[in-house]
Amino acid sequence: MNVIYLTQALRDMNWVRKYYKDVFPAGQSNARSQLRKTETLISENPFVGHPSETVSGAREFHISRTPFSFLYRVTDDHLEILRVIDSRSNWDQGFEW
Repeated sequence: MNVIYLTQALRDMNWVRKYYKDVFPAGQSNARSQLRKTETLISENPFVGHPSETVSGAREFHISRTPFSFLYRVTDDHLEILRVIDSRSNWDQGFEW
């Protein structure tokens, strides 16, 4: 299933890249690998994530060995990444997509 990153998710990904570059460069390679593996996993198994308790119709799946999760929505022909959630933040405050 094709994966599409919505605008806010692209902003989140830029923040994740900056975080690893500036704050934790030693974890950058592992994080990149885990993000790719998780994207592949959810594209091949779209319902692997649990239903979101915050966003109706969305699912969440934790990205292993990182503090991040994908918030995504499954459609008939693609998967939309709505946000890349930092579990250390209050991401759902003022949530928009």
